[in-house]
Amino acid sequence: MQMVSQEQSAFGNEVRSGLDTDALPAYAPMLSAFHRACAGPLQALVNDLPLQLGARVLDMACGDGVYSVWLAERVGSSGQVVGVDIAPAYLEVARRHANTTPFAANIELQIGDIAGLPFADDEFDLAWCAHSLYSLPDPITALRELRRVVRPGGTVAILENDTLHHMLLPWPAELELAVRQAQLDALRESSRATGKFYIGRNLCGAFKMAELHTCHVRTRTIDHHAPLSDDERLYLDSYLRDVAERSGPYLEAEARASFDMLLDPQSPLYLLDQPDFFASQLEIVAWGMK
Repeated sequence: MQMVSQEQSAFGNEVRSGLDTDALPAYAPMLSAFHRACAGPLQALVNDLPLQLGARVLDMACGDGVYSVWLAERVGSSGQVVGVDIAPAYLEVARRHANTTPFAANIELQIGDIAGLPFADDEFDLAWCAHSLYSLPDPITALRELRRVVRPGGTVAILENDTLHHMLLPWPAELELAVRQAQLDALRESSRATGKFYIGRNLCGAFKMAELHTCHVRTRTIDHHAPLSDDERLYLDSYLRDVAERSGPYLEAEARASFDMLLDPQSPLYLLDQPDFFASQLEIVAWGMK
């Protein structure tokens, strides 16, 4: 199994501020593994979106470009997807990925920041943002900026999860409660805007604050069970190590020792090597209209 470094373990939790935009973030290998391991269910969420052939779509914080390609497939040859990211390094990855598909001609990629998108009002039929809203300093302001660039009657669609209830794992319930409480304690210490880390449970409320209406929510569970694929192992190992790194300082010694045993590949208790391993993660997509 490919092991991950402590730096790589910050999958999905590296905040936007201070990011080196000229290099891929430490979590890039895990994000790629996540997209490969969960491609079917994630694309199904994209396919649920209210999109028509010929639509013009913004993919904000497009990252490695996976969603840009799926969106381009939805809008067809008469449509266009504009992928925007703050990191030039990620845009290079996104372009390489797009060029391996039949949809490259309909995908435009450019530098941009949600703090002030380089577009006029009412330019897009749909604005999409996946697993990035929670990491921004002010998610509501970001939603308002996405609303600004979609046309009247257009759609803003967000894919998020809930940091505290993202993954159902086969670990002892007592340990789970201790770890989740420690996660919450860590979030409270690191940010005054703790609620943004579990914004997935209140996307419709966030949409209302951003003056988006007619909110629709879809959820999808993604199941992982033994035997795990290499991509699943890389993603899940990264997820667990990230949780351990963040919750560790807030755990009692006994709980931390128990968690460490579940993370040690040399331990007979290593979670991902259990023959009956099963985990289920919850993904949430919501969209509202301008």
